[in-house]
Amino acid sequence: MIKATKPDDHIQEEILRAALLLYRKFGPAKVTMDEVANATGRSRTSLYYYFKNREEIFQAVLDTIVDDVIKEIRRSVLNVESIHEKISAFCFAKITTSANWRYVFKAMWNSMNGEEKTKHTRSMELLHGKLVYNEGLIIKEILSESITKKEISPITPAEQDMLSFILSSSIRGLRNEIYDNNDPHDMKDALNLLSDIITKWIVK
Repeated sequence: MIKATKPDDHIQEEILRAALLLYRKFGPAKVTMDEVANATGRSRTSLYYYFKNREEIFQAVLDTIVDDVIKEIRRSVLNVESIHEKISAFCFAKITTSANWRYVFKAMWNSMNGEEKTKHTRSMELLHGKLVYNEGLIIKEILSESITKKEISPITPAEQDMLSFILSSSIRGLRNEIYDNNDPHDMKDALNLLSDIITKWIVK
């Protein structure tokens, strides 16, 4: 059965999407409730029915970003069957979603002054923490499914945590070096090798 979506959910999503577009252009600190309301064709008063203030909107936007990233990664993983394919899909989906959002975050960050960056640093740290946590859940789901299918031998919770940490950290490191620091290595080759290494350890 498909769960019905409440009308309020659509309105909240519309508000958050409008706010994100404004954040990319002007920066979160410069966007007012009036501007978000105008962008959605609603009154400022109507926005307070859904969000208490602009800080709550900003936090909700960050949560929406996390949801979008995790849904995309999970969708990619569900579209393949074997443990190697799933690990590979996870790696490539994480890089793809990171690449899509890095420009958004860069635009938002560059629009802030020093005081605004300090104010929002904690929010960005929480965003990162939520992404890492949810990515870890996906990796553990992959492992659990493969163990159930007897595709791999059981792995202890401690090993799963370490594997999740190594995989996510490795992908972030590759992204930073290749995309941010212009390292000449090919991202596709690097991710394929990482997937092979992880899979061979799991299937040992």
